Amino acid sequence: MTYVYGADPKTAKRVRAILPKLIEGADQALTVQSLASSEVSTTIFAVLAGWWRFTNRTAEGLIALYDAGFTVEAAPMMRNLINHAFAINWLADTGEDGYKALIHESHESRRKLYNNLQALDWPLPDTVDIGETPDFGHTTQEEERRHKQLRGELSNFENMLKAYGTPMMYPVYRNLSAYSHTTEHTAAAFASFDEEQRVTVHSNGQSDRLTDLCWMPIPLVQAASVMSPLLRGNPMKKLISEACHDLGLPADLVAKRP
Repeated sequence: MTYVYGADPKTAKRVRAILPKLIEGADQALTVQSLASSEVSTTIFAVLAGWWRFTNRTAEGLIALYDAGFTVEAAPMMRNLINHAFAINWLADTGEDGYKALIHESHESRRKLYNNLQALDWPLPDTVDIGETPDFGHTTQEEERRHKQLRGELSNFENMLKAYGTPMMYPVYRNLSAYSHTTEHTAAAFASFDEEQRVTVHSNGQSDRLTDLCWMPIPLVQAASVMSPLLRGNPMKKLISEACHDLGLPADLVAKRP
């Protein structure tokens, strides 16, 4: 029997049964001692593995928060979960070019922070060194254009989603972002007023976030579907297939460039 996936209590029940298996499966997969191919460099795999562990730990943290009665407070972590799952796919797909974009964006982030600290006369140790701006020796306009494009995809999630033909995910991300910043949504989740201007303050968030819980296995399956084939023996292949079948999801959830 194939279940129909949806944001409802039945799906949530199945999700709660499947999530621990996906998290444990990813932990066990990372104990594999070798990669399936030498084409993946250790520098790139180190980033991918770190992001994958972060993704699964984030999911584990989300479940703990949900079990403790938190909902809207967990939305920023759900946003991180989705963002990192796509980034794993992006880096595995773009390879060395993507890694160079990551290095460049990381340096730019350090540079901006350093400039902020200097503008405030923040006391910094003499040993602080953000390094030189990366120079990858691009010799053609096409190489420069691609580098700039990949930096833009990494720094702006909307660009990444468009590049993979999944712009419909951006409203989901924007909704989660509304609970990641100081917005009307974070206030309205806990306080409301009636026509007579009487204020009611609620102990728990009043926004329905069942969709977040039901959506959680999708980025986990996406990330695992990218990472597992990189490891010798594709250790999560069977578990991924079972999870998709049990939830009524498509067998292949990995986004691909059009």
